[in-house]
Amino acid sequence: MNWIYAALLICLNLLAVFAYRKLLLMRSISQIQAEVELEMHSRAHRLLVERDKLEVGLVKHAVADADEKWKGDLAEYMEEFEQEALLRVKQRLPRG
Repeated sequence: MNWIYAALLICLNLLAVFAYRKLLLMRSISQIQAEVELEMHSRAHRLLVERDKLEVGLVKHAVADADEKWKGDLAEYMEEFEQEALLRVKQRLPRG
């Protein structure tokens, strides 16, 4: 009977270690996402400020050109956001 209890305790300990490792992995992923989101938020803010400066300084016929430039910058920003998030996840997560 003692062998059954010992085996049960060993199984529970193994499950606890496995769950702990999974929780550490999940914590690192959310930390990476928060870092990337903060950095991308500051980049987005700079893009919006740049767009506002362009709109204020331009005459009406040049607003369309500035809008197209801003849309291109925004698309580039979104692609950088995705690539940066993937890169950071790959760099920080263990291979095993």
